[in-house]
Amino acid sequence: MYRLLIADDEESIREGVADFVRGHCPGWQVVALARDGREALKLAQDTLPDAVLTDITMPHVNGLEFLESLSDILPDAKLLVLSGYDQFEYAVQAMRLGVSDYLLKPLDTSKLVKALEQFSRELDEQALRWQQIDTLRSNTQKNNEMELQRYFRAAVQGEQPPELTGANAVYIRPENCYCCVLCSGMNEDAQLLQQQLEQRFYGAMYTVCLHMGSPMRQVIVFCAPHSARSGLFCMLSHALTSIAVVCRRMLGKTVRFFIGRIVDEPRQLEVSYRQCLQAQRFAFLEHSMPVTTYEDVLESRLLPCPELPETLLRDIPAAVHCQSQPVFQQKCQELFGWFEDSRIRDAAFMRMCVLRVCYAILQKSDADMSMSYYEFTNFQNEIMAAESLAELRECLENFVSLYWLRQQGEEPPQRRLADRVAEIVQEHISDMDFSLDYVAAALFISPNYLRQLFKQETGQTFTEYLTAQRMEYAHMLLGNPNVKVLDAAQQAGYADSRYFSVCFKKFYHMTPSEYRASVLPGSAD
Repeated sequence: MYRLLIADDEESIREGVADFVRGHCPGWQVVALARDGREALKLAQDTLPDAVLTDITMPHVNGLEFLESLSDILPDAKLLVLSGYDQFEYAVQAMRLGVSDYLLKPLDTSKLVKALEQFSRELDEQALRWQQIDTLRSNTQKNNEMELQRYFRAAVQGEQPPELTGANAVYIRPENCYCCVLCSGMNEDAQLLQQQLEQRFYGAMYTVCLHMGSPMRQVIVFCAPHSARSGLFCMLSHALTSIAVVCRRMLGKTVRFFIGRIVDEPRQLEVSYRQCLQAQRFAFLEHSMPVTTYEDVLESRLLPCPELPETLLRDIPAAVHCQSQPVFQQKCQELFGWFEDSRIRDAAFMRMCVLRVCYAILQKSDADMSMSYYEFTNFQNEIMAAESLAELRECLENFVSLYWLRQQGEEPPQRRLADRVAEIVQEHISDMDFSLDYVAAALFISPNYLRQLFKQETGQTFTEYLTAQRMEYAHMLLGNPNVKVLDAAQQAGYADSRYFSVCFKKFYHMTPSEYRASVLPGSAD
């Protein structure tokens, strides 16, 4: 069943059209209804429809603006316009954006049915073509594929590639051009990626998938005829965006591609690969389009660089120095809100802003409370490696958490933290819903940072520690003849007595009943 999104600012129209489609178009599912173009774009990103039916005159973002933005995230979506205006200019703009039909209000439902049936046929035919490509490749495997992978891996790494033999020599002719693309999010699904690449590019260009780097990365080398160079970026952007959509539909994974420059010789692929890495580091996940090119990064970095407001550099350290959690959270929100309001997308710039805030906090601190070089270097590395805005904010909050712990006394902060965790665990040992998240909230520390500090101090995970404390408590309870095994399980925080028995035996190498029998002869539950 194919998916349809409907956008119209009149509720009666969008609901009426949706009801009609549900009742008369069995091959289609209405997945979203939008009141304007802005909402439609958000819903399209969430639901990934196969087709869109939209009005033109809508508030906030009109239908044509919506369709233009939609082409960047769903380039394969089938498009229909439903409008109350029979204007030639609107129709021309709509057709330029890839709209298949321009329907007028009041809607002729027979035309809508006809249009959706045509979309179904086109989508069915496309799926059949791709299936035939898969069959064709499985019957005629590419010759010496491993040899090509060795060749291009060496080229991408800047090493001298080995000689190609036989039919593979055709891929290094002067008539070819090359491009490196970095794929993020598909390391564990390389076979699906390869299949999608072959379906999209079969007959147009050759693709070689490589696993390389540390951490391991999925790198694609494209080999295309030089005659296709002028339109290669557009072809790659369209096809790779479509692949990202397929991966989200099939796997629920967010996949992104980063494209380096086109080069004329394999030995220049190292440059293209480094440009891919720069493109990947440019934007956080929240801001990244499915496809980012190195040219996009260069264009953005030529824009004027805004200056971090002095008020934030003053107010955030002041809030931290006064140990005011509410004010710090408010100012932290203002910092990340400033990134959004200023339309800043350069991840490197945002990381440097957070580092400047950390430096400003340390400058206000007392000399005897300053962090060690090792500790601050660890925070700096975490900040520069943050891959999302949420992760970047968590790094800043972790930094402040450690600063506050250092303000509380001379003992090592991790030791005090472990002691405080132990106190909270003992208070909630019988709470079946108790978890690390509760402890983190009580200590005003992010769960990930608490998990890290606790492991460093105790040498065990929080789950291991909690289990051990519960087992010891249950062990003590079972020594009382008036406490049944079921009661001991519940008081130790276990709702399922059978699971409790499994954990107890794993911990003490005997079941609760066996333990009771050993210390209380003749006892029975």
